[in-house]
Amino acid sequence: MKGLYYSVVARSKLAARSSSLAALRRALGRLPLVGGALLAAKRSAARLLLPSELTWVQVESGLAQGLWLLLDLDVEGGYWIGAYETKVQDLLRRLCAPGSVFYDVGTGLGFFSLAVAHRVGPQGKVFGFDPETENTRRFRQIIVRNSFQDCVTVVDAAAWSYSRDEISFQRGGRQRTYGGVVADGVRPVLAEGEMRVVKAVSLDDFAGQGHPAPDVIKIDVEGAECEVLRGARQIFSRAKPALICEVHHSGAADWIANWLAEVKYVADWHVPDELFPRLLFAEAAPLVWPQVAIRP
Repeated sequence: MKGLYYSVVARSKLAARSSSLAALRRALGRLPLVGGALLAAKRSAARLLLPSELTWVQVESGLAQGLWLLLDLDVEGGYWIGAYETKVQDLLRRLCAPGSVFYDVGTGLGFFSLAVAHRVGPQGKVFGFDPETENTRRFRQIIVRNSFQDCVTVVDAAAWSYSRDEISFQRGGRQRTYGGVVADGVRPVLAEGEMRVVKAVSLDDFAGQGHPAPDVIKIDVEGAECEVLRGARQIFSRAKPALICEVHHSGAADWIANWLAEVKYVADWHVPDELFPRLLFAEAAPLVWPQVAIRP
C-alpha cells in the first residue's frame, strides 16, 4: 500500500513538471508573490508527502522495468516510474542487443547502465563513467542488488578530451547528476555545489588500456559533450559506435555537427520547443550515403 501511495505522489510531481504546464509555471513564477509562495508550498508538500531517506523501489515500466533502484523519491521519481528520458530508452532498446558493449558517459545513478545491462546479458559489457562519489557509491549498491557485478563496471573518472590524475569538478548540489568538470573554458550548466578534484580519462585512452570498444555510447555531461568527443576520435573512426548525446548549447551543437561530418556520421536531432538541451542520435554513414552530418 505504501508503494502505491508513493507512486501516485511521484506521478503527480511529474505531471506538475510536464511540458504541457511549462507556460503556466513560467507565468506564475514571474509574479513576485505568487512565484515564491508556490515554490515554498511545493517544497513543504514534498517533505510531508515523500520519505526523506533513500528508498529501494522496483522500476514500474520501460527499459529498466523490474530492476531495483535506491532513490530519493522527491527528485528521482521519474526513474522509478520508468518515465525518465523515454526517447533515450527507445533508442537503447533498438541499439543494444545481447552481447553489446555500452559506454555510459555521465552515468549518474546508473539508470541507463542498469537498463542496458539487463538487455545485453552476461555476454555483454557496460562501463559507467562518473566522478561523483555519491553517485558511484549508490550505483555500486544498485549493481549488487540487481546482481550485475559481472556485467557492469564503474569507472570513477570524468570522461574528457585527455587523461589526467587531477581535474577540477563542480558538484551538482542536491541534484548530484548536475555536476561536471570545470576546465578548458567549460563549466557544467546547472551545477551549484562545491568544487573538488577528480580523475579524468579520455575514451580513446580507456579503450587503449585493453577494454572492449563500444557498440553504443551515451553522453550526458552537462555541457562538456564536445570535450568527451574530442577524446574519442579514434573510437569513432575505427569502432563506429552509435552515439546518443544530450547537447546543452548552440556552440556545442555547431561544433558537434562539424565533428560528425569529419568522422563520417549522420545525425538526427530532437529539438524541444525551448531549443536546449536537445537530444542527438548519430550513426556511421553507410558508404552509399553522402558523407555529411545533418545540421542541428
